[in-house]
Amino acid sequence: MNMQIHIRLAEKTDLFQYTNLLQKTYEKAYVNEALGLTKECFSKAVFNSENTQDYLKSRLKITEKQKTWLVLIEEKLVGSITYISTDKNQGELAGFYVDPDYQGQGIGKKLYSYFMKHISIGNLVLDLYCHNIKAIEIYKRWGWKIDISRGQKGYFYRHWPEWPENLQAKCMYMRLDR
Repeated sequence: MNMQIHIRLAEKTDLFQYTNLLQKTYEKAYVNEALGLTKECFSKAVFNSENTQDYLKSRLKITEKQKTWLVLIEEKLVGSITYISTDKNQGELAGFYVDPDYQGQGIGKKLYSYFMKHISIGNLVLDLYCHNIKAIEIYKRWGWKIDISRGQKGYFYRHWPEWPENLQAKCMYMRLDR
């Protein structure tokens, strides 16, 4: 399938599509009934809650220290990647998503390559859910390693305010030294 993709910086007006992209991606990648992470944890209601909308709006702000690039096919948002400069030697890959219907078609690889060419920071960090094995394996292929200097030997637990009180998801820190 040869499709024309367009990569550009995010704008405030992208919030609706960005919310839908992340909600769909989270529901597909992060639901894990055994851990208590049900579809309700990543529902449209959660993604449209005031707390989550404020967070998503903050990710779409383009500043000297933060950039979010979007991948579009025609006018449809199918991917995003967010970068935050944390200091002069390090930055954070703070979100990297491809619509599940478009995964496996090289879109993520093109977006990641574009991202790597447009940042000047050498070292990068990220965090992700431990049960997202597919993403972990991709990052490892790209040279990322577990960052044992952060958290408890590279691991921590995440809790969203919209989740049941005792629910926490195990996450890991990864690092790429360039």
